[in-house]
Amino acid sequence: MRALLYHDVAPRDEWPTTGFSGGDAAVYKLDASAFHEHLSVLGTIGRPPALVTAASSDAWVLTFDDGGASALSHAAPALEAKNWRGHFFMTLGQLGRSGFLNADGLRELHRRGHIVGSHTVTHPLRMSACSASELRREWRDSVEMLADVLGVRPTVASVPGGAFSPLVAATALEAGIRVLFTSEPTARTWSVGGVTCVGRFTLWNALPPAAAHGFATGRGLWSARQRLGWEAKKLAKAALGPTYLTIRKRMLDLRAGSS
Repeated sequence: MRALLYHDVAPRDEWPTTGFSGGDAAVYKLDASAFHEHLSVLGTIGRPPALVTAASSDAWVLTFDDGGASALSHAAPALEAKNWRGHFFMTLGQLGRSGFLNADGLRELHRRGHIVGSHTVTHPLRMSACSASELRREWRDSVEMLADVLGVRPTVASVPGGAFSPLVAATALEAGIRVLFTSEPTARTWSVGGVTCVGRFTLWNALPPAAAHGFATGRGLWSARQRLGWEAKKLAKAALGPTYLTIRKRMLDLRAGSS
């Protein structure tokens, strides 16, 4: 399975009003016109994106993290115009806050056929460094909040910040999660207990539509390039520890300020 990871999709002048703020978040926001170009190129694959609950091993899927308000105002309508559906993962601690979806918005996405899942409560960037009790609280509380909103318990979730570990998956399973999307750029799936873990290829605003097509099909060098970057980042995280996130945020804030 090949999964694509997007975040907020909106006209550039709306970026400050949807999802998380700051340069590190802005890097992952995609202009709405660029997103339509991505979808146009993805449409040449010849088969629509699947939903993970009914996906075959050779399927490709679309996912959107964080729960920014643009999920309902821009991303979902763009998919629906092609009769496609996606997966939207909500940071439940942001529910109803400025720039994020509210309960009615989540119910609307669910009603229109999209999968709505958990993205934890507080969006910890170093989730694999959380204790078992902290992880249980993130998954349990987010699942219960989402169940109250949707009227059904979610079984699909995504890990914030790309910090996956077997314990992250095991505690998600305890909360009832059966499919867990990670940020590892791989087409393989693997099991941790009763959880199916799925890698994803991340799109950010510097990547062209050809990258989305390459990630979805495995053609070209796009997947291999992102994998190499991922491995280099893992080494940096191991060497720098918590300092890595501070350095990363400063660099991304500088990049966003210069764009």
